Amino acid sequence: MRLGHALGRVLARGTAVTLVGAFGALAAPPAVSPAFSTAPGQPPVGAPCLEVTATTTDVRPVKGDNTANLSLHVAEAQALAGKAGRAPGEGVTVVVVDSGIGAFRGPGPVDLPSGHGVAVAGIIAGPDQPDPAIGVGIAPGATVRDERFYDSSERAQEGQQVPTSAALAAALGRVADQRAGGGLGGRVVVVVPTQVPRSPELATQVARLVDSGALVVAASGDRPASDGGFPDGYQGEPKKGEDAADLVWPAADPGVIAVGVSTPGSSGTVLRSSDIDLAAPGAEAVSRGRDGGWCVVGPASTAWAAAQVAGVAALVWSMHPDESAAQLRTRLEQTASGNGGPSSPITGYGVVQPVEAIQREIAEMGAERQDRVEPARPPRVQADVLAGARHDAIWWGLGGGAALIVLLILRPLLSRRR
Repeated sequence: MRLGHALGRVLARGTAVTLVGAFGALAAPPAVSPAFSTAPGQPPVGAPCLEVTATTTDVRPVKGDNTANLSLHVAEAQALAGKAGRAPGEGVTVVVVDSGIGAFRGPGPVDLPSGHGVAVAGIIAGPDQPDPAIGVGIAPGATVRDERFYDSSERAQEGQQVPTSAALAAALGRVADQRAGGGLGGRVVVVVPTQVPRSPELATQVARLVDSGALVVAASGDRPASDGGFPDGYQGEPKKGEDAADLVWPAADPGVIAVGVSTPGSSGTVLRSSDIDLAAPGAEAVSRGRDGGWCVVGPASTAWAAAQVAGVAALVWSMHPDESAAQLRTRLEQTASGNGGPSSPITGYGVVQPVEAIQREIAEMGAERQDRVEPARPPRVQADVLAGARHDAIWWGLGGGAALIVLLILRPLLSRRR
């Protein structure tokens, strides 16, 4: 009976399973501790992160729960790290290539034109809110580095920089140079929560980072807020058959993990793309504001989702320090909550699952499976461990049925002979 329940739970996740020993790999992961919530709580209520300014004087705490972290079971994953004697994200460097993170862990205000990068850093490794107590950062033990390359995401005032392919290529080039010089450590996650068109130089710098062994995570793209925004023609609700693949960089690069949003009802704010590899809530996350307080990110955005995946990647990598970036990527993709059905242009393989990624034995981690799997496809259909028995049952059934038919035909003849 226990094996049946365990098998049902594994099959329900839609992930690949491999028989090891006496059905060892089919065992379900340990039950969730009562100390951790397995269902979303009260959505967080507080100041919107992008509306918070560095001059705000009335800093109010967020109320409710960090429902994004609850849905990802972040607390349980962090507890696993604690049991192993490690801080979540320990030994991993996360480089935030955005509008600047400032002193996002500090108590005071952050003087930046935009709070976007501060909110991204807060999602990844921000300090917890003490009163009322709310967990914030996914990988608070990670080392977070800043690589600022723009001031305003759009409609910049005179003298401000906006995201461009050239500016992003230059920023990634600086990170690649640091990586080549050994200044960032062995395990490096580079997160790019913005979207720009492709350029040859940008493609070159992305390739440098991927080839260096860094894990690059990027937003798959949000819908432009107004006409003329990038990518042009994708305003409003998605059109039938929409696919923004190859348009949004660096997410379109095959070596980059492109992140989509899993929150229902977000089709009006995010792009549909067959390049998406993984997904995260991308909304209702508690983070850090420029005023030195805490805030709530929204609306749903692939930028926030990319920050969440980067945080999960750092947390999981701290628990598997001997794995390469390619192996870590396989681990995240093969443990995502894909449904095993057709490829999704919104969630790709599915939503990242940090607990599963930490605990699951990944059979495909051998040398023959270290290459990156194709993007935007769900986990392979699980092995049907009952196929043989079902095959035999079908043939025994056919044989028994045939014998019954023969007996029914011969019965009148046998009766006459008596």
